Amino acid sequence: MPAVQKKDNPSAFKHWFNKELVLRLSDSLKKAYPAFNAKNFNLVSSKLAPLEMKPRVLLIRDAMMAELPKDYLKALQILVKSAQLGNLKGFDLWPYTEFIQANGLDHVEESLEALYVLTQKFTAEFAVRPFLIHHPKKTFSTLKKWTSDDREHIRRWASEGTRPRLPWGAKLKASIVDPTPGLEILEKIKFDDSLYVRKSIANHLNDIAKDHPDLVIETLKAWQKKVTAKDKAKLDWITKQALRTLIKQGYPKALDVMGFGGKAEVKLGELKLNKKKFTEKDILTFELEMISKSAKAQTLAVDYIIHYQKANNKLSPKVFKLKVLELKPKEAFTLKKNHSLKPVTTRKHYAGLHKLEIQVNGKILATVEWHLNL
Repeated sequence: MPAVQKKDNPSAFKHWFNKELVLRLSDSLKKAYPAFNAKNFNLVSSKLAPLEMKPRVLLIRDAMMAELPKDYLKALQILVKSAQLGNLKGFDLWPYTEFIQANGLDHVEESLEALYVLTQKFTAEFAVRPFLIHHPKKTFSTLKKWTSDDREHIRRWASEGTRPRLPWGAKLKASIVDPTPGLEILEKIKFDDSLYVRKSIANHLNDIAKDHPDLVIETLKAWQKKVTAKDKAKLDWITKQALRTLIKQGYPKALDVMGFGGKAEVKLGELKLNKKKFTEKDILTFELEMISKSAKAQTLAVDYIIHYQKANNKLSPKVFKLKVLELKPKEAFTLKKNHSLKPVTTRKHYAGLHKLEIQVNGKILATVEWHLNL
């Protein structure tokens, strides 16, 4: 029986790397380097169709390398000049950053200077990681210096590129063990005016919190002592985002920093589901009445946890944020949530027993079981 051909999605992002891009690159490289053999380079277009996104990028990179000078520094100058001509943007430049990270480790200073230029047009957060791994002292020092740059893309790059666990990027194993060099960079930009930069700071801290939760909490508390009234809202936002994983985990010190310290003084009604058996086409709806037992107002972090059935017949929990609730003395409040069971690319469903839990200030207060039929 012949193999089933996977249907191509014409809107898939891999199609950014197509014949038209090859022609744009060819034109730009020819302007920067008249000896560039555009005819040979353009032949790569015919080889792209069967490939997924990253292989397309690497194929274009390799075809480009074949037509550039063998001397890395000369080729690097051409790439930078080509990028500065103005007709390339965003993901057009991905093959350029791949070229640098694949070939530039013996020329750290020149390579970082080139990435400095490129990251203003297309993020070099992934391309800088081989330099952080193989030349950590020089690379961290350079990025730390650039935290004072007046361009937000550079300051954000300094934070994002040094994240220990950057998604889709090579892990910085040394920074997972000792995140101090990255924290020294964050210290320089902790009250940055740019939300773009602050999002990266928060994500960097969230990465560190997965291995060194108390260090992140100590860092945020130290920043709180230094913050001015002008910057307080910025730090509050960073703190909330940086501690999101620890809050979901019910980590007591993180809950305390966010004002959710202490046991929730509440009485709960029955945790009700709209039904007990579901399919992937259904919406799971749950409802729960919560009544304050406290004589004073309390702030509650309410999350819900779905324990999904796995292929090994074990349950795996996934925490979802639900609500930050300000509950007045003796006040009653009804929580209600609709949760889609539609499949997602990051999670495969398996039939069988599942479980729903309600977590308040880090403690599980209600549980109900349900079944998924496929």
